[in-house]
Amino acid sequence: MPPIDLTALYREGQALQQAGRLAEAAAIYDRILSLKADIPEVLFQKARCLPDDPPAAERLFREALSLKPKEAAIWQGLYSVLSGSARAKLEAQAARAGVLIGSERDLAKAQRLWRDGNKAAAEAEAVRLTKAAPQAFWPMYMLGLIREGAAAIAPLEAAHARDKTHVGARLALARAALATGQIARVDVLLAAPDLPPAATVLRAQALRETAQPDAAVALLSDGPEKDRVWQMELALAAAAAFRGAKAQAALRHAVTAGAPMEAIARRVASAAETAGDIETATALIEAALAHTSTPALLIHRAQMAQSSGELAQAEVDLEAALAAEPTNGEAFRAFANGRKITPEAALPGRIAEALEKAGAATMDRAGLHFAAAKCASDLAQHSAVMDHLHRANRLMTKAFPYSFEADVAAAKALVDEWGALGPLAPESPEGRVIFVTGLPRSGTTLVETILDAHPQVGAGGEMPFLGQALAPSRDLLRRENRADPRALQQAGDRYLTLARRRTGTPDVIVDKAISTFSRMGHAVRALPEARIVHVTRDPRDVGLSLYRNRFPDGLHRYAYDLTAMGRYIRLHDAVTAFWRAALPGQVHTIRYEELTADPETQIRALLEAVDLPWDAACLAPQNNARRIQTLSFAQARAPIARSSVAGWTLHAADLQPLFDALEMPVSLE
Repeated sequence: MPPIDLTALYREGQALQQAGRLAEAAAIYDRILSLKADIPEVLFQKARCLPDDPPAAERLFREALSLKPKEAAIWQGLYSVLSGSARAKLEAQAARAGVLIGSERDLAKAQRLWRDGNKAAAEAEAVRLTKAAPQAFWPMYMLGLIREGAAAIAPLEAAHARDKTHVGARLALARAALATGQIARVDVLLAAPDLPPAATVLRAQALRETAQPDAAVALLSDGPEKDRVWQMELALAAAAAFRGAKAQAALRHAVTAGAPMEAIARRVASAAETAGDIETATALIEAALAHTSTPALLIHRAQMAQSSGELAQAEVDLEAALAAEPTNGEAFRAFANGRKITPEAALPGRIAEALEKAGAATMDRAGLHFAAAKCASDLAQHSAVMDHLHRANRLMTKAFPYSFEADVAAAKALVDEWGALGPLAPESPEGRVIFVTGLPRSGTTLVETILDAHPQVGAGGEMPFLGQALAPSRDLLRRENRADPRALQQAGDRYLTLARRRTGTPDVIVDKAISTFSRMGHAVRALPEARIVHVTRDPRDVGLSLYRNRFPDGLHRYAYDLTAMGRYIRLHDAVTAFWRAALPGQVHTIRYEELTADPETQIRALLEAVDLPWDAACLAPQNNARRIQTLSFAQARAPIARSSVAGWTLHAADLQPLFDALEMPVSLE
């Protein structure tokens, strides 16, 4: 009888093990061990086939370790099946032996780097540990905590699979799932019994971020007043639900429990502003300023005043912020944007002086250069404009790197979902909505203000509610390529609840969310009576205007690089062309140049397209006293004019990278 080939048997066992057929693999290893009982590799692999029998796995790992005491993988395998004092004892033994087992103790360097704010180095160290201890829980868990969004999912999944009892890993994975729109997965992860209060807080956050703030408030209302994180989330949820008194009370509890006053007050005030509760937002900032008068709070109050058209009051706060922090770039940028700079103005000199001072932070320098560019533009110093803009945008690009490929992938995912959405005919929630969309700086605020002048209309500005309300439906589309008409109707209902609160229940709501351009089909399936107005403008003027402005951190990252901007504009063109073809008769396009050249003709056509009767008030949008929470707060209060048409011609040479990129069409195929 020929001898049995143990090597071939071992390979067969490994193949079964890698395929997840653990019982069959264990049987193969048993056969090998019956013939030769002292092979450490076989003992080790059989132990790994017994995830549901830790004592048996421990015996096998220890036997393998006795045969090969310096093999780190065996130490790591043994560590993975121990708990309590036995695990602590092995950690100490490994430390004395100089063996890395992937314990929490081994993470000391990565944790120190992370605490010190050196994220890149911390991530590199965590990656090194995952490679050195590929089956260990702690390095993967640490890597998942360091990374953000989609990048955190894989390591957190691995960590959770290795220790399903670890609550921190479960909650971290749920947070990452929420950040990437995996709503159903969040629900599953948080459905486990005996989870701590942090799980309830996370459930409430998921409700708030899917346009259900009232449900979030109900979930948190009876919680512990001394729990800082609980009260912070309650304050955010209550502000989003237009429940100002509750938001203010929760914020007080959070601060008493140790939450930083300035940061949480600004976050909750912003949530109240988004909900449309300006009274509460103002009260929160005023209370915070009474507690600690910092430049950030003063600038926040100044920008709220600018949104309301109270430009003189805004300048008082901006001067106070600059008195406290003379190189604050955001204060100078807000100051310059709030007025027309004249030759006798002192502001350009003050900005130049601030730029000369050593030690200005990167974002301050960016803000100062944006402010200097605005001053130079007002003073017709055209060469200086682009010099400052190039400097400002280089700083922003470094701080907020951009991935065109990620935007293309996101756009393709949205248009691909039309295959499931298109055939549906969900019931329509009662409520008329006009979505005004287009590229930033294309004239969307002007069109929104024109519509808002109509007596039947109420405009809400750039409302985030549609994307939030659609999140569960989009999760289903991504996971199963299936659309649920009932879920879409619920999304429409949730959207209307929040939009009506913000706008004051007009007959017709106008929503100027820029992001609607990428999901027009989703909008009309959730709200079948909706109308979409797409505003277009010469892309060269759009590009210049984008390049002049700093956007909220992380948003519109393409705007800081001329080539990236041109490619993004063409991606926008491809997406909107898709939706216009998919939704015949439901998308009205209005060109900024034609609107400013012949306002009455274009406005009559606009009102007809959205089923509104003619009203002459729409010809004078500058008379509208509404809040304008966009970069166009000043321009939108001026009469319709052509002063911004063909502005790119003044800077054609500097804009050549944009022009070159605009020649590169983008395909969604």
